[in-house]
Amino acid sequence: MDEKTNPSFLVDTETDIDSMVAVLESDTPPAPDLKNLTKEHTVIETNSYKNTLKTREATLSGVDDLLISRGARLVVFLPIIVVFLYGLAQSYRGADPDWWDGSVRQLFFELSFSKSVYLLSLVIMVADLLLLFVLHYLLWVTRRIFQIETNEITSTGVAFESAHGYSEMRAVIEGASNQLNLTTSLMVLATFLLGIALNFSIDTEGVPVLIALSTGALLSGHGVYLVSERPRFNTVKPWGMLDSFSPPIHPALLNKPFTDVIRAHVDPMLAVRFSKYVSSFNTDLQKGVNLSDLQEHLLQMLDMFRSGVIDEDDFHNALTSVVDSKTIDQIINHPELGEETLDRLLMHARNQCAPFFRLNDRLRMHLGNPSNSGVWFDVDMENLTLGQANLFAFVLNQSDERQDLILRVQTPDFKPNECVYRLRADPLELASLGDVPEYEKLAKSMIGSRIVWQTLIPSSMGDATVTVRLEDSLGNLISGKVLTAQVRPDLFTRLRMTTGAIFMIGAALAIISPLIPFVGRLLGL
Repeated sequence: MDEKTNPSFLVDTETDIDSMVAVLESDTPPAPDLKNLTKEHTVIETNSYKNTLKTREATLSGVDDLLISRGARLVVFLPIIVVFLYGLAQSYRGADPDWWDGSVRQLFFELSFSKSVYLLSLVIMVADLLLLFVLHYLLWVTRRIFQIETNEITSTGVAFESAHGYSEMRAVIEGASNQLNLTTSLMVLATFLLGIALNFSIDTEGVPVLIALSTGALLSGHGVYLVSERPRFNTVKPWGMLDSFSPPIHPALLNKPFTDVIRAHVDPMLAVRFSKYVSSFNTDLQKGVNLSDLQEHLLQMLDMFRSGVIDEDDFHNALTSVVDSKTIDQIINHPELGEETLDRLLMHARNQCAPFFRLNDRLRMHLGNPSNSGVWFDVDMENLTLGQANLFAFVLNQSDERQDLILRVQTPDFKPNECVYRLRADPLELASLGDVPEYEKLAKSMIGSRIVWQTLIPSSMGDATVTVRLEDSLGNLISGKVLTAQVRPDLFTRLRMTTGAIFMIGAALAIISPLIPFVGRLLGL
């Protein structure tokens, strides 16, 4: 019988085909997702590039802190040295000093004293330009990292570019870049003009004009640098942009006092990162506690701990009331957003809003020796105002019933001249708190208080007064405070602005001086 017509052979063939089909149907590998692979590869490349930029930024920031903007402050003092050298060279333009002739002159290739000093000035100006280029590169690296992190946050679905303070932070970065560009351009012009002048003899006609124009460009460039103070910021540390950020707006009535005050002074990048970080502990919260309660309690307890009001055990016990005990160490010991970053936020807020923290201390002292029932009212603001002033008013209702109150802020020396706040203060009986720990009593009192934050803009320099009245709903006076303040620019700012103005005036005189003989000849003088 033919093998192909054998029934057993046909059965075996069909069985093999069925098994092959089954294998193909069951083990067919899925097609690779090229879109996800490309996205993952892009993320890896971006992270690697960002880490490289951060390493460079850390190195450049160290050099900046040591030599350029801080430490030796070479970018400030080198142009001043050049100005003195210009004056020295101009003084000996006609004749060399006696000690210059002989062996000293031979050391400087038989050049005149004036030209040798100008050459030294040129070398120092080139060194100053190198430092400015380092600042340019540092600023470019910081801007690039800021843009990369902005894109990362935006890709997660957060409308970061519309967040509070983003446009202001962007304006600060662009302003620093524009100021540095103008300073560098003028310094390059001054160096270029001096270099051209040194190609000719000092007595050549037209060389004094080039040197005068170089002097004017030098004085203008350094004057711009002094008058337009460049804010310092970086992304090396999470708090690297704090000092360069000022809040465009802030809440007038504080519901979560510590959170509202500190968040208003946090740059938008750190604010988003911190909010996302705190949100990760949503599942570890105690029953009835939300994320805003966690932030408020954490910041307030950390402030009390740093102030020495509570010890470490009390600090941990206070946090266990809002979050699981195992999570506390994760919050405090986070490598980037842990205890050190929180300390920086508190210190920055203390420097910017000292009246709030002074009132917080006075409230704590009041709770230690509480007065009789009624309304506890206190106000504070900066005694020495260097720009805008922050006024805070605390109202604590210790009576048995809710009260409708009116708070009036009146001043002839600040703008706005008058502000009126209508407050509804719920009662908080201190006796009902019993023997609870001091930190818990203070926390409940802060939340139960009506706290007003008013920013005042000085309308004139000198002595200023502010009157704050607390009235009932009928306009009857309950309590009042009169505050006095000194409005003046700080000493460093005045010195910087005065020096910058002198440099700008000197630049104008240096540029005009070559024109005076020409105008005199035209007028026949």
